[in-house]
Amino acid sequence: MGKEVFVSQEERTMAALAHASILVGVLTSGVGGIFAAMLIWLTQRDKSAYAAYQALQALVYQTSVLFLAAIGFCLWGAVFTLTIVPPMLANPELYQYSPPPTIWLGMSMLIFPCGLWLITVLYGVWGAFRTYSGDDFKYIVIGRLLDNGE
Repeated sequence: MGKEVFVSQEERTMAALAHASILVGVLTSGVGGIFAAMLIWLTQRDKSAYAAYQALQALVYQTSVLFLAAIGFCLWGAVFTLTIVPPMLANPELYQYSPPPTIWLGMSMLIFPCGLWLITVLYGVWGAFRTYSGDDFKYIVIGRLLDNGE
């Protein structure tokens, strides 16, 4: 990561757009960014090895992030449910007009999947910045996996 390569401004722009498409995913529940990265990969794979590789990384990264985010939010939902349902089942009359106080614990746990999601988006934006600068950016795990697959 960080090795500078010599590519045209157009290749840099396409690579940066592929990584930055994660921001489109923010507005479209992840799917728009995946499609944008896929479109860039499809259009660049015969034109530019650099832009195609960066777009493929962005595609795999954003797909992985969407999958992991779904798991994270499902786990949070399970924990949140456990903070509400057992107290209400144990003493339904007590919580007839308001939820149990443990609801705040469940709500505060939402910071973990949201924080992790924010970090993954910022990492994608970092990839856009690095590739626009002409660096050979590689995501920590995905870059190695794609390199081994070649």
